[in-house]
Amino acid sequence: MRKILILLLMGLSHITFSQTITEIDSVSYVMCDYLKNLEIKNDTLKINALYKNQLYPYLGKIKPSQTEKIGQKVYYRLQRNCVEFRNLLDRLEQPKEAVTRLTKKPKPEISKKHIKEFKNQKEFYYYEVTGETTRVKMENGKWTDSFPNKTSSNLTYKWINETEFELVFVESDNETRSNFSVKGDKFIYQILSKEDGYYLMTVNIPGQETFEKFKFYYE
Repeated sequence: MRKILILLLMGLSHITFSQTITEIDSVSYVMCDYLKNLEIKNDTLKINALYKNQLYPYLGKIKPSQTEKIGQKVYYRLQRNCVEFRNLLDRLEQPKEAVTRLTKKPKPEISKKHIKEFKNQKEFYYYEVTGETTRVKMENGKWTDSFPNKTSSNLTYKWINETEFELVFVESDNETRSNFSVKGDKFIYQILSKEDGYYLMTVNIPGQETFEKFKFYYE
């Protein structure tokens, strides 16, 4: 479904238009506000209306050679910047592993012993919405995502308190990650607890009041 939604962005044309990430983010915020106020209950009709009335008119200002590239960037940045859009996509295609979105920051329930074990652990993995496994290596302030298609992402991390660290995006040759994030984008990770085979964690994008709870596995 998500690939199909990207394909729907192709084939639009018209005048040359200069795009920056600031402009693309601004477009995503306008689209997000439109989505919040859209009084359509059917999710398929809702996303069709969003595309028809907001996205397509914007892409119509872009020269044909850039339409697909800019369309993908808007699609992924909208996911990053708009919780309502993430929720909509999850309803249209349920993630293989459920995502819990909280509006209040949860309190960690993890011992100092388990925090120490986390910091000594170098290799982890997590599941994508498709169910594919992404491997993570954390070592000496560097975080590397390794994806099943042999692409990767490079980020840095630093601890900001006993249970939280800040992750900063550097670069990626993965299509999804390179469109979702730009250099310097930050994410705040919090360790909530250690369970059998995984750590329960949250991730928050600074400026957003949503904390996404997920499982961060270890072996």
